[in-house]
Amino acid sequence: MKGERFFFGVPLIARASAQDWEAVQVLLGLTLTSLRAQTEADIEILIAGHDRPDLPLDDATFLAADWRAEAVRADNLDAGRKKFAMQRHVLERGGGLLMFVDADDWVDRRTVAAARAEITREHVGALVETGYATDLLGLRAAPLPHPRVFDKGFHEICGSSTVARLDPSHPDPARRDPHSLLHEHYRWRQVAGEHGLAVARLPVEGSYVVNTSVNHSETHGPFADWRRDFNASVRREGQAADAEFLARFGLSPEDVDRARQRLR
Repeated sequence: MKGERFFFGVPLIARASAQDWEAVQVLLGLTLTSLRAQTEADIEILIAGHDRPDLPLDDATFLAADWRAEAVRADNLDAGRKKFAMQRHVLERGGGLLMFVDADDWVDRRTVAAARAEITREHVGALVETGYATDLLGLRAAPLPHPRVFDKGFHEICGSSTVARLDPSHPDPARRDPHSLLHEHYRWRQVAGEHGLAVARLPVEGSYVVNTSVNHSETHGPFADWRRDFNASVRREGQAADAEFLARFGLSPEDVDRARQRLR
């Protein structure tokens, strides 16, 4: 549906909960650069957080969290509440397409154009099923799926992979807000199929950024050891993330080099 309103929603960790707030902002800066580089510029960026980042946000809407910041939990409840706040905001604005993006990931420049072209009224949303795990500090990227890194689809490991179509006027709750039924990104296609709902596939790629030391899933929860092994395999199996690769996500070597210097 070309021209349908498109929102990027970024849940941001609280400063009090972050191990390194400066690093959080550096990574968010790269993410925002990537979002702003879409081939279709008619987008809206939402950031939900406790603390407004010290970055240029003239083209973004900041939604302030009204609950107390707490230590990071393995179930990532805080991010879930922030996503819900952004869902509510989009519904109050009349609906549209909403893609959640983690505050360190990068998005293919063609994502908005592809979503508007592929998601029709028959779909509840779409998935990005291929992409890369990108080691920012080592500047290496491994394609996903990969037999020695992660042999499942990109959407099964990276949350920055779903685009939901929110329609506040629809009588079916799953079509008013697909998140209410589909929940976790890695189960979208399975759950949609169980309920007879259609999910489109976007012909674009995503970039799941790892080895930054501030990614929640790398340092918390029962899968922390697995995540460290995963990150090591990305560095071992990945290819150089050169200028051509970075350009797919709206970034330049200069953008990334500046960030890497500040993260070291």
